[in-house]
Amino acid sequence: WQGLIAYGCHSLVLVVDANSAQTLQVLERHKASVVKVRCTFVDCLYFPLKVLDLKLQSLTLGKIIVWDVATGTARCEIQEHSKPIQDMQWLWNQDASRDLLLAVHPPNYIVLWNGDTGTKLWKKSYAENILSFSFDPFDPSHLALLTSEGIVFISDFSPSKAPASSGKKVYISSPHSSPSHNKLAAATGAKKALDKVKILISNEKPSAESVTLNDCLQLSYLPSKRNYMLLLYPREILILDLEVNQTVGVIAIERTGVPFIQVIPCFQRDGLFCLHENGCITLRVRRSNCSISATPNEEPDPDPVQELVYDLRSQCDAIRVTKTVRPFSMVCCPVNENSAALIVSDGRVMIWELKSSISGRNVRNSSSSASPLYSPVSFCGIPVGAFQNKLPDLSLDNMIAGQGASAGEELRNSFLQEVHLKFLLTGLLSGLPLPPFAIRMCPPLTTKNIKQYEPILAVGEIYMKKILQTSSYSNILADMLHVFPSDLRGIEWISLTGFISFATSTPNNLGLVRNELQLVDLPTG
Repeated sequence: WQGLIAYGCHSLVLVVDANSAQTLQVLERHKASVVKVRCTFVDCLYFPLKVLDLKLQSLTLGKIIVWDVATGTARCEIQEHSKPIQDMQWLWNQDASRDLLLAVHPPNYIVLWNGDTGTKLWKKSYAENILSFSFDPFDPSHLALLTSEGIVFISDFSPSKAPASSGKKVYISSPHSSPSHNKLAAATGAKKALDKVKILISNEKPSAESVTLNDCLQLSYLPSKRNYMLLLYPREILILDLEVNQTVGVIAIERTGVPFIQVIPCFQRDGLFCLHENGCITLRVRRSNCSISATPNEEPDPDPVQELVYDLRSQCDAIRVTKTVRPFSMVCCPVNENSAALIVSDGRVMIWELKSSISGRNVRNSSSSASPLYSPVSFCGIPVGAFQNKLPDLSLDNMIAGQGASAGEELRNSFLQEVHLKFLLTGLLSGLPLPPFAIRMCPPLTTKNIKQYEPILAVGEIYMKKILQTSSYSNILADMLHVFPSDLRGIEWISLTGFISFATSTPNNLGLVRNELQLVDLPTG
Protein backbone atom coordinates (compact mmCIF):
# COMPACT_ATOMS: atom_id res chain seq x y z
CA TRP A 1 0.00 0.00 0.00
CA GLN A 2 3.03 2.29 0.32
CA GLY A 3 4.01 1.81 -3.33
CA LEU A 4 6.75 -0.78 -2.78
CA ILE A 5 7.26 -4.03 -4.71
CA ALA A 6 8.80 -7.09 -3.05
CA TYR A 7 9.95 -10.19 -4.88
CA GLY A 8 12.21 -13.18 -4.34
CA CYS A 9 15.44 -13.57 -6.30
CA HIS A 10 17.32 -16.81 -5.55
CA SER A 11 17.79 -16.74 -1.75
CA LEU A 12 17.22 -12.98 -1.44
CA VAL A 13 14.16 -10.77 -1.06
CA LEU A 14 14.35 -7.46 -2.91
CA VAL A 15 12.20 -4.42 -2.14
CA VAL A 16 11.79 -1.95 -5.02
CA ASP A 17 10.30 1.53 -5.11
CA ALA A 18 7.75 1.62 -7.94
CA ASN A 19 8.03 5.39 -8.42
CA SER A 20 11.79 5.51 -9.00
CA ALA A 21 12.27 1.86 -10.09
CA GLN A 22 15.20 1.51 -7.70
CA THR A 23 16.10 -1.14 -5.14
CA LEU A 24 15.52 0.07 -1.58
CA GLN A 25 16.31 -3.00 0.49
CA VAL A 26 17.84 -6.46 0.10
CA LEU A 27 16.86 -9.02 2.74
CA GLU A 28 19.36 -11.84 3.19
CA ARG A 29 18.71 -14.75 5.55
CA HIS A 30 17.23 -17.57 3.51
CA LYS A 31 19.29 -20.68 2.80
CA ALA A 32 17.40 -21.75 -0.33
CA SER A 33 15.43 -20.15 -3.16
CA VAL A 34 12.51 -17.94 -2.12
CA VAL A 35 9.28 -19.24 -3.68
CA LYS A 36 6.58 -16.93 -2.28
CA VAL A 37 6.45 -13.37 -0.95
CA ARG A 38 3.43 -11.74 0.71
CA CYS A 39 3.26 -8.18 2.04
CA THR A 40 0.84 -7.11 4.74
CA PHE A 41 -1.27 -4.03 4.16
CA VAL A 42 -3.11 -3.61 7.46
CA ASP A 43 -0.44 -1.23 8.74
CA CYS A 44 -1.72 1.38 6.30
CA LEU A 45 -5.28 0.88 7.52
CA TYR A 46 -4.54 1.09 11.23
CA PHE A 47 -1.66 3.56 11.19
CA PRO A 48 -1.88 5.77 8.07
CA LEU A 49 0.99 8.02 9.21
CA LYS A 50 3.32 5.23 10.28
CA VAL A 51 4.42 4.28 6.78
CA LEU A 52 7.71 2.72 7.86
CA ASP A 53 6.05 -0.09 9.82
CA LEU A 54 6.21 -2.49 6.89
CA LYS A 55 6.11 -6.24 7.28
CA LEU A 56 7.02 -8.77 4.64
CA GLN A 57 6.70 -12.51 4.64
CA SER A 58 8.77 -14.88 2.51
CA LEU A 59 9.22 -18.62 2.51
CA THR A 60 11.70 -21.22 1.27
CA LEU A 61 11.64 -25.00 1.81
CA GLY A 62 8.90 -24.77 4.40
CA LYS A 63 10.49 -21.95 6.42
CA ILE A 64 8.57 -18.68 6.71
CA ILE A 65 10.48 -15.54 7.66
CA VAL A 66 8.61 -12.38 8.68
CA TRP A 67 10.71 -9.31 7.82
CA ASP A 68 10.73 -5.73 9.04
CA VAL A 69 11.40 -3.96 5.75
CA ALA A 70 12.49 -0.63 7.24
CA THR A 71 15.28 -2.10 9.37
CA GLY A 72 16.01 -5.16 7.23
CA THR A 73 15.75 -7.52 10.19
CA ALA A 74 13.78 -10.74 10.63
CA ARG A 75 11.02 -10.55 13.24
CA CYS A 76 10.48 -14.29 13.51
CA GLU A 77 10.99 -17.59 11.71
CA ILE A 78 8.25 -20.19 11.29
CA GLN A 79 8.73 -23.78 10.13
CA GLU A 80 6.34 -26.72 10.31
CA HIS A 81 8.39 -29.12 8.17
CA SER A 82 10.86 -29.01 5.30
CA LYS A 83 8.37 -29.29 2.43
CA PRO A 84 7.64 -26.14 0.36
CA ILE A 85 4.45 -24.34 1.33
CA GLN A 86 1.75 -24.21 -1.35
CA ASP A 87 0.16 -20.86 -0.49
CA MET A 88 -0.04 -18.25 2.27
CA GLN A 89 -1.84 -14.98 2.97
CA TRP A 90 -2.11 -12.36 5.68
CA LEU A 91 -5.55 -11.97 7.28
CA TRP A 92 -6.93 -8.51 6.51
CA ASN A 93 -10.47 -8.80 7.83
CA GLN A 94 -10.17 -8.91 11.63
CA ASP A 95 -9.35 -6.51 14.45
CA ALA A 96 -7.99 -8.92 17.06
CA SER A 97 -4.44 -9.00 15.68
CA ARG A 98 -2.63 -7.49 12.73
CA ASP A 99 -0.15 -10.38 12.48
CA LEU A 100 -2.26 -13.45 11.66
CA LEU A 101 -1.01 -15.54 8.77
CA LEU A 102 -2.76 -18.47 7.05
CA ALA A 103 -0.55 -20.98 5.25
CA VAL A 104 -1.13 -24.22 3.31
CA HIS A 105 1.35 -26.89 4.40
CA PRO A 106 1.57 -29.93 2.11
CA PRO A 107 -0.08 -32.12 1.55
CA ASN A 108 -3.44 -31.22 3.13
CA TYR A 109 -3.03 -28.89 6.12
CA ILE A 110 -3.98 -25.28 6.69
CA VAL A 111 -2.28 -23.63 9.66
CA LEU A 112 -2.97 -20.24 11.23
CA TRP A 113 0.17 -18.59 12.60
CA ASN A 114 0.88 -15.50 14.65
CA GLY A 115 3.35 -13.72 12.40
CA ASP A 116 4.72 -11.58 15.22
CA THR A 117 5.62 -14.34 17.67
CA GLY A 118 5.72 -17.43 15.40
CA THR A 119 3.07 -19.20 17.50
CA LYS A 120 0.81 -21.80 15.90
CA LEU A 121 -2.82 -20.92 16.70
CA TRP A 122 -4.58 -23.87 15.11
CA LYS A 123 -4.19 -26.57 12.46
CA LYS A 124 -6.77 -28.28 10.27
CA SER A 125 -6.38 -31.23 7.87
CA TYR A 126 -8.50 -32.17 4.85
CA ALA A 127 -8.92 -35.27 2.72
CA GLU A 128 -7.42 -33.93 -0.53
CA ASN A 129 -4.17 -32.24 -1.42
CA ILE A 130 -4.60 -28.47 -1.19
CA LEU A 131 -3.11 -26.39 -4.01
CA SER A 132 -4.18 -22.85 -3.09
CA PHE A 133 -6.98 -20.90 -1.41
CA SER A 134 -8.96 -17.68 -1.74
CA PHE A 135 -10.94 -15.61 0.78
CA ASP A 136 -14.36 -14.21 -0.06
CA PRO A 137 -13.83 -10.41 0.04
CA PHE A 138 -17.50 -9.87 0.97
CA ASP A 139 -17.60 -12.42 3.81
CA PRO A 140 -14.40 -13.12 5.80
CA SER A 141 -15.84 -16.37 7.18
CA HIS A 142 -15.97 -17.90 3.69
CA LEU A 143 -12.86 -19.59 2.30
CA ALA A 144 -12.41 -21.64 -0.87
CA LEU A 145 -9.71 -24.31 -1.13
CA LEU A 146 -8.54 -25.46 -4.55
CA THR A 147 -7.68 -29.16 -4.41
CA SER A 148 -6.53 -31.66 -7.00
CA GLU A 149 -10.07 -33.00 -7.42
CA GLY A 150 -12.39 -30.08 -6.75
CA ILE A 151 -13.11 -27.06 -4.59
CA VAL A 152 -13.83 -27.15 -0.84
CA PHE A 153 -15.98 -24.26 0.41
CA ILE A 154 -15.52 -23.39 4.09
CA SER A 155 -18.24 -21.23 5.64
CA ASP A 156 -17.13 -21.18 9.29
CA PHE A 157 -13.60 -19.80 9.10
CA SER A 158 -12.58 -17.91 12.22
CA PRO A 159 -9.20 -16.76 13.58
CA SER A 160 -10.16 -17.89 17.10
CA LYS A 161 -10.62 -21.61 16.32
CA ALA A 162 -10.20 -24.12 13.53
CA PRO A 163 -13.18 -24.82 11.22
CA ALA A 164 -15.42 -27.44 12.81
CA SER A 165 -16.68 -28.96 9.57
CA SER A 166 -14.75 -30.35 6.63
CA GLY A 167 -16.48 -27.91 4.29
CA LYS A 168 -18.67 -28.44 1.25
CA LYS A 169 -16.87 -30.22 -1.54
CA VAL A 170 -17.89 -29.64 -5.14
CA TYR A 171 -16.44 -30.98 -8.36
CA ILE A 172 -15.52 -28.91 -11.37
CA SER A 173 -15.59 -30.31 -14.88
CA SER A 174 -12.60 -29.37 -16.95
CA PRO A 175 -13.44 -26.88 -19.71
CA HIS A 176 -11.69 -29.16 -22.22
CA SER A 177 -14.18 -31.95 -21.49
CA SER A 178 -17.21 -29.69 -21.80
CA PRO A 179 -19.07 -29.99 -25.11
CA SER A 180 -19.49 -26.24 -25.21
CA HIS A 181 -15.74 -25.67 -25.00
CA ASN A 182 -15.21 -26.80 -28.59
CA LYS A 183 -17.96 -24.46 -29.75
CA LEU A 184 -16.04 -21.41 -28.57
CA ALA A 185 -13.70 -21.60 -31.53
CA ALA A 186 -16.55 -22.18 -33.98
CA ALA A 187 -18.23 -19.50 -36.05
CA THR A 188 -21.20 -19.34 -33.69
CA GLY A 189 -19.07 -17.48 -31.17
CA ALA A 190 -18.74 -17.64 -27.43
CA LYS A 191 -22.15 -16.11 -26.73
CA LYS A 192 -24.16 -18.86 -28.41
CA ALA A 193 -21.97 -21.53 -26.84
CA LEU A 194 -22.36 -19.93 -23.44
CA ASP A 195 -26.15 -20.14 -23.80
CA LYS A 196 -25.88 -23.93 -23.79
CA VAL A 197 -22.95 -24.38 -21.44
CA LYS A 198 -23.26 -27.26 -18.99
CA ILE A 199 -23.34 -26.64 -15.27
CA LEU A 200 -19.79 -27.05 -14.05
CA ILE A 201 -20.44 -27.17 -10.32
CA SER A 202 -21.92 -30.42 -9.01
CA ASN A 203 -21.97 -32.38 -5.78
CA GLU A 204 -21.46 -35.72 -7.55
CA LYS A 205 -18.00 -36.81 -8.54
CA PRO A 206 -17.80 -37.20 -12.33
CA SER A 207 -15.84 -39.87 -14.15
CA ALA A 208 -12.08 -39.70 -13.79
CA GLU A 209 -11.41 -39.35 -17.50
CA SER A 210 -13.64 -36.28 -17.89
CA VAL A 211 -12.50 -34.10 -15.03
CA THR A 212 -9.21 -32.69 -13.80
CA LEU A 213 -8.05 -29.59 -12.01
CA ASN A 214 -4.36 -30.24 -12.50
CA ASP A 215 -4.26 -27.68 -15.34
CA CYS A 216 -6.16 -25.08 -13.30
CA LEU A 217 -3.62 -22.35 -12.60
CA GLN A 218 -5.56 -20.12 -10.21
CA LEU A 219 -8.77 -19.78 -8.20
CA SER A 220 -9.98 -16.42 -6.98
CA TYR A 221 -13.14 -14.68 -5.83
CA LEU A 222 -14.15 -11.57 -7.75
CA PRO A 223 -13.79 -8.55 -5.43
CA SER A 224 -16.09 -6.48 -7.66
CA LYS A 225 -19.12 -8.84 -7.66
CA ARG A 226 -20.59 -10.79 -4.78
CA ASN A 227 -20.75 -14.61 -5.07
CA TYR A 228 -18.66 -14.75 -8.24
CA MET A 229 -15.47 -16.72 -8.75
CA LEU A 230 -12.97 -17.19 -11.55
CA LEU A 231 -10.96 -20.24 -12.57
CA LEU A 232 -7.84 -19.66 -14.65
CA TYR A 233 -6.76 -22.21 -17.23
CA PRO A 234 -3.95 -21.81 -19.78
CA ARG A 235 -6.39 -21.22 -22.64
CA GLU A 236 -9.46 -19.75 -20.91
CA ILE A 237 -10.88 -18.02 -17.87
CA LEU A 238 -14.17 -19.30 -16.43
CA ILE A 239 -16.46 -16.99 -14.43
CA LEU A 240 -18.71 -18.92 -12.03
CA ASP A 241 -21.90 -17.71 -10.37
CA LEU A 242 -21.94 -19.51 -7.02
CA GLU A 243 -25.64 -18.77 -6.40
CA VAL A 244 -26.86 -20.66 -9.47
CA ASN A 245 -23.81 -22.99 -9.75
CA GLN A 246 -23.30 -22.15 -13.39
CA THR A 247 -20.69 -20.73 -15.70
CA VAL A 248 -21.76 -17.22 -16.69
CA GLY A 249 -18.64 -16.10 -18.51
CA VAL A 250 -15.90 -17.63 -20.64
CA ILE A 251 -12.83 -15.71 -21.79
CA ALA A 252 -11.28 -17.96 -24.40
CA ILE A 253 -8.05 -17.46 -26.31
CA GLU A 254 -7.91 -18.12 -30.03
CA ARG A 255 -5.91 -21.09 -31.29
CA THR A 256 -3.07 -18.80 -32.30
CA GLY A 257 -3.24 -16.77 -29.08
CA VAL A 258 -0.74 -16.77 -26.22
CA PRO A 259 -1.78 -18.75 -23.11
CA PHE A 260 -2.43 -17.20 -19.71
CA ILE A 261 -0.07 -17.36 -16.74
CA GLN A 262 -1.81 -15.25 -14.11
CA VAL A 263 -4.87 -13.06 -13.62
CA ILE A 264 -5.54 -10.33 -11.04
CA PRO A 265 -9.20 -9.29 -10.62
CA CYS A 266 -9.88 -5.63 -9.78
CA PHE A 267 -12.17 -4.38 -7.01
CA GLN A 268 -12.81 -0.77 -8.17
CA ARG A 269 -14.21 -1.88 -11.53
CA ASP A 270 -15.08 -5.32 -12.89
CA GLY A 271 -11.83 -5.78 -14.78
CA LEU A 272 -9.06 -8.35 -15.09
CA PHE A 273 -5.31 -7.82 -15.42
CA CYS A 274 -4.04 -10.86 -17.35
CA LEU A 275 -0.44 -11.97 -17.83
CA HIS A 276 0.46 -14.08 -20.86
CA GLU A 277 3.41 -16.35 -21.56
CA ASN A 278 5.04 -13.80 -23.87
CA GLY A 279 5.17 -11.20 -21.07
CA CYS A 280 2.21 -9.21 -22.40
CA ILE A 281 -0.17 -7.70 -19.83
CA THR A 282 -3.76 -7.23 -21.00
CA LEU A 283 -6.67 -5.43 -19.34
CA ARG A 284 -10.16 -6.82 -19.89
CA VAL A 285 -13.19 -4.89 -18.64
CA ARG A 286 -16.70 -6.31 -18.29
CA ARG A 287 -19.26 -5.07 -20.80
CA SER A 288 -22.21 -3.36 -19.12
CA ASN A 289 -25.76 -4.78 -19.11
CA CYS A 290 -25.16 -8.16 -20.73
CA SER A 291 -27.58 -11.07 -20.49
CA ILE A 292 -27.95 -14.40 -22.24
CA SER A 293 -30.71 -14.13 -24.81
CA ALA A 294 -32.52 -16.90 -26.62
CA THR A 295 -32.06 -17.65 -30.29
CA PRO A 296 -34.93 -16.93 -32.73
CA ASN A 297 -35.95 -20.62 -32.78
CA GLU A 298 -35.98 -20.98 -29.00
CA GLU A 299 -38.40 -19.77 -26.37
CA PRO A 300 -37.13 -16.98 -24.14
CA ASP A 301 -35.97 -18.01 -20.70
CA PRO A 302 -38.30 -16.56 -18.03
CA ASP A 303 -35.32 -16.24 -15.64
CA PRO A 304 -32.34 -15.36 -17.84
CA VAL A 305 -28.83 -15.67 -16.46
CA GLN A 306 -26.65 -12.62 -16.73
CA GLU A 307 -23.84 -13.17 -19.19
CA LEU A 308 -20.48 -11.63 -18.34
CA VAL A 309 -18.50 -10.52 -21.39
CA TYR A 310 -15.04 -9.06 -20.88
CA ASP A 311 -13.70 -6.91 -23.70
CA LEU A 312 -10.01 -6.43 -24.33
CA ARG A 313 -9.31 -2.75 -23.59
CA SER A 314 -5.53 -2.45 -23.53
CA GLN A 315 -2.35 -4.48 -23.81
CA CYS A 316 1.34 -3.72 -23.38
CA ASP A 317 4.26 -4.78 -25.53
CA ALA A 318 5.51 -8.35 -25.22
CA ILE A 319 9.07 -9.26 -24.29
CA ARG A 320 11.45 -11.43 -26.26
CA VAL A 321 11.04 -14.88 -24.70
CA THR A 322 14.00 -17.29 -24.90
CA LYS A 323 15.06 -20.43 -23.05
CA THR A 324 16.44 -18.33 -20.19
CA VAL A 325 14.22 -15.23 -20.44
CA ARG A 326 10.55 -15.60 -19.55
CA PRO A 327 7.98 -13.75 -17.41
CA PHE A 328 7.69 -14.90 -13.81
CA SER A 329 4.88 -12.97 -12.16
CA MET A 330 2.79 -9.81 -12.20
CA VAL A 331 1.56 -7.54 -9.40
CA CYS A 332 -0.99 -4.74 -9.50
CA CYS A 333 -1.07 -1.57 -7.42
CA PRO A 334 -3.51 -2.37 -4.58
CA VAL A 335 -4.51 1.28 -4.11
CA ASN A 336 -5.08 2.77 -7.56
CA GLU A 337 -5.27 -0.38 -9.73
CA ASN A 338 -3.93 1.56 -12.70
CA SER A 339 -0.37 0.21 -12.79
CA ALA A 340 1.23 -3.22 -12.90
CA ALA A 341 4.77 -4.53 -12.46
CA LEU A 342 6.21 -7.48 -14.37
CA ILE A 343 9.08 -9.60 -13.04
CA VAL A 344 11.26 -11.24 -15.72
CA SER A 345 13.65 -14.13 -15.19
CA ASP A 346 16.69 -12.07 -16.27
CA GLY A 347 16.23 -9.73 -13.29
CA ARG A 348 14.22 -7.00 -14.99
CA VAL A 349 11.30 -5.31 -13.27
CA MET A 350 9.06 -3.55 -15.78
CA ILE A 351 6.48 -1.07 -14.42
CA TRP A 352 3.54 -0.42 -16.77
CA GLU A 353 1.11 2.42 -16.01
CA LEU A 354 -2.37 2.67 -17.46
CA LYS A 355 -3.09 5.97 -19.20
CA SER A 356 -6.37 7.26 -20.62
CA SER A 357 -7.12 9.52 -23.55
CA ILE A 358 -10.61 11.03 -23.51
CA SER A 359 -12.46 12.61 -26.40
CA GLY A 360 -15.84 14.11 -25.55
CA ARG A 361 -18.65 12.96 -27.82
CA ASN A 362 -22.29 12.12 -27.35
CA VAL A 363 -23.26 8.47 -27.05
CA ARG A 364 -26.03 8.94 -29.64
CA ASN A 365 -23.47 9.74 -32.31
CA SER A 366 -21.29 6.79 -31.49
CA SER A 367 -21.14 4.27 -34.33
CA SER A 368 -18.29 2.07 -33.07
CA SER A 369 -18.89 -1.67 -33.35
CA ALA A 370 -17.07 -2.40 -30.09
CA SER A 371 -18.62 -1.57 -26.77
CA PRO A 372 -17.16 1.83 -25.77
CA LEU A 373 -15.81 2.79 -22.39
CA TYR A 374 -16.81 6.08 -20.82
CA SER A 375 -15.19 8.29 -18.23
CA PRO A 376 -17.12 9.43 -15.14
CA VAL A 377 -19.58 12.27 -15.72
CA SER A 378 -18.46 13.93 -12.48
CA PHE A 379 -15.17 14.22 -10.67
CA CYS A 380 -15.37 14.59 -6.87
CA GLY A 381 -18.96 15.84 -7.26
CA ILE A 382 -18.07 18.45 -9.90
CA PRO A 383 -19.76 17.82 -13.28
CA VAL A 384 -17.44 17.33 -16.23
CA GLY A 385 -17.84 20.07 -18.80
CA ALA A 386 -18.25 19.58 -22.52
CA PHE A 387 -14.86 21.12 -23.23
CA GLN A 388 -12.94 19.13 -20.63
CA ASN A 389 -11.07 16.44 -22.53
CA LYS A 390 -8.81 15.05 -19.81
CA LEU A 391 -9.31 13.78 -16.27
CA PRO A 392 -6.48 12.92 -13.87
CA ASP A 393 -5.55 9.24 -14.02
CA LEU A 394 -5.75 8.87 -10.26
CA SER A 395 -7.23 5.38 -10.13
CA LEU A 396 -9.13 2.84 -12.18
CA ASP A 397 -12.56 3.99 -11.00
CA ASN A 398 -11.59 7.55 -11.90
CA MET A 399 -10.72 6.45 -15.45
CA ILE A 400 -13.79 4.25 -16.17
CA ALA A 401 -17.42 5.10 -15.43
CA GLY A 402 -19.69 2.82 -13.40
CA GLN A 403 -20.75 -0.50 -14.92
CA GLY A 404 -24.07 -1.07 -13.15
CA ALA A 405 -27.54 -0.75 -14.64
CA SER A 406 -28.33 2.37 -12.61
CA ALA A 407 -25.14 4.02 -13.81
CA GLY A 408 -26.05 3.19 -17.39
CA GLU A 409 -29.44 4.86 -17.03
CA GLU A 410 -27.79 7.91 -15.50
CA LEU A 411 -25.27 8.23 -18.30
CA ARG A 412 -27.72 7.57 -21.09
CA ASN A 413 -29.27 11.03 -20.97
CA SER A 414 -26.07 12.96 -20.36
CA PHE A 415 -23.01 14.00 -22.28
CA LEU A 416 -20.57 11.10 -22.30
CA GLN A 417 -16.85 11.04 -22.81
CA GLU A 418 -15.41 7.95 -24.42
CA VAL A 419 -12.12 6.83 -22.95
CA HIS A 420 -9.31 4.84 -24.57
CA LEU A 421 -6.79 3.06 -22.36
CA LYS A 422 -3.16 2.25 -23.11
CA PHE A 423 -0.16 0.94 -21.18
CA LEU A 424 2.92 3.13 -20.85
CA LEU A 425 6.28 1.85 -19.59
CA THR A 426 7.15 4.25 -16.76
CA GLY A 427 9.86 2.29 -14.93
CA LEU A 428 12.52 -0.29 -15.71
CA LEU A 429 14.89 -1.91 -13.23
CA SER A 430 17.60 -3.88 -15.02
CA GLY A 431 19.45 -6.80 -13.52
CA LEU A 432 23.13 -7.60 -13.56
CA PRO A 433 24.67 -9.57 -16.44
CA LEU A 434 25.14 -13.29 -16.05
CA PRO A 435 28.28 -14.24 -14.10
CA PRO A 436 31.22 -14.27 -14.32
CA PHE A 437 31.71 -10.51 -14.62
CA ALA A 438 34.34 -8.00 -13.54
CA ILE A 439 33.73 -5.61 -10.64
CA ARG A 440 35.96 -2.63 -9.84
CA MET A 441 35.36 0.23 -7.40
CA CYS A 442 36.59 3.72 -8.23
CA PRO A 443 39.59 5.20 -6.36
CA PRO A 444 38.98 5.84 -2.64
CA LEU A 445 37.94 9.05 -0.98
CA THR A 446 40.78 11.34 0.09
CA THR A 447 41.14 14.85 1.41
CA LYS A 448 42.13 16.08 -2.05
CA ASN A 449 39.12 14.70 -3.98
CA ILE A 450 36.44 15.13 -1.31
CA LYS A 451 34.69 17.91 -3.25
CA GLN A 452 34.32 16.03 -6.55
CA TYR A 453 34.23 12.45 -5.21
CA GLU A 454 31.34 10.18 -6.22
CA PRO A 455 31.32 6.48 -5.25
CA ILE A 456 31.00 4.70 -8.60
CA LEU A 457 31.14 0.95 -9.18
CA ALA A 458 31.93 -0.52 -12.61
CA VAL A 459 30.22 -3.87 -13.09
CA GLY A 460 30.55 -6.39 -15.86
CA GLU A 461 30.50 -5.85 -19.56
CA ILE A 462 28.18 -2.96 -20.28
CA TYR A 463 26.96 -1.68 -16.93
CA MET A 464 28.03 1.30 -14.88
CA LYS A 465 26.34 1.34 -11.50
CA LYS A 466 26.41 4.42 -9.31
CA ILE A 467 25.91 4.14 -5.54
CA LEU A 468 24.39 7.20 -3.92
CA GLN A 469 25.70 8.37 -0.54
CA THR A 470 22.39 9.99 0.39
CA SER A 471 20.81 6.62 1.19
CA SER A 472 22.57 3.43 2.14
CA TYR A 473 19.75 1.43 0.46
CA SER A 474 19.80 3.17 -2.96
CA ASN A 475 21.73 2.03 -6.00
CA ILE A 476 20.98 3.92 -9.20
CA LEU A 477 22.09 2.84 -12.67
CA ALA A 478 24.10 5.80 -13.92
CA ASP A 479 25.15 4.73 -17.39
CA MET A 480 25.38 1.83 -19.84
CA LEU A 481 28.48 1.58 -22.01
CA HIS A 482 28.91 -0.81 -24.93
CA VAL A 483 32.70 -0.91 -25.03
CA PHE A 484 33.71 -4.17 -26.75
CA PRO A 485 32.04 -6.60 -29.12
CA SER A 486 34.10 -9.43 -27.55
CA ASP A 487 34.30 -10.84 -24.03
CA LEU A 488 35.38 -8.41 -21.34
CA ARG A 489 38.33 -9.54 -19.23
CA GLY A 490 38.90 -6.75 -16.75
CA ILE A 491 38.50 -3.13 -15.65
CA GLU A 492 41.06 -0.85 -14.00
CA TRP A 493 40.34 2.71 -12.85
CA ILE A 494 42.90 5.42 -13.65
CA SER A 495 41.00 8.35 -12.10
CA LEU A 496 37.60 9.27 -10.74
CA THR A 497 36.36 10.02 -14.26
CA GLY A 498 37.96 7.30 -16.38
CA PHE A 499 38.98 3.66 -16.53
CA ILE A 500 40.79 1.22 -18.81
CA SER A 501 38.96 -1.90 -19.95
CA PHE A 502 40.48 -4.79 -21.87
CA ALA A 503 38.93 -7.69 -23.76
CA THR A 504 39.98 -10.78 -25.72
CA SER A 505 38.19 -12.32 -28.68
CA THR A 506 37.57 -16.00 -29.31
CA PRO A 507 40.64 -17.81 -30.79
CA ASN A 508 40.53 -18.40 -34.54
CA ASN A 509 41.63 -21.49 -36.46
CA LEU A 510 45.30 -20.61 -35.93
CA GLY A 511 44.83 -20.10 -32.23
CA LEU A 512 45.31 -16.35 -32.45
CA VAL A 513 43.16 -13.84 -30.58
CA ARG A 514 42.43 -10.15 -30.88
CA ASN A 515 43.34 -8.15 -27.78
CA GLU A 516 41.55 -4.83 -27.33
CA LEU A 517 42.35 -2.05 -24.89
CA GLN A 518 40.18 1.03 -24.48
CA LEU A 519 40.32 4.14 -22.33
CA VAL A 520 36.83 5.37 -21.40
CA ASP A 521 36.02 8.88 -20.21
CA LEU A 522 32.88 8.88 -18.06
CA PRO A 523 31.68 12.51 -18.44
CA THR A 524 31.53 12.15 -22.23
CA GLY A 525 31.05 8.38 -22.51
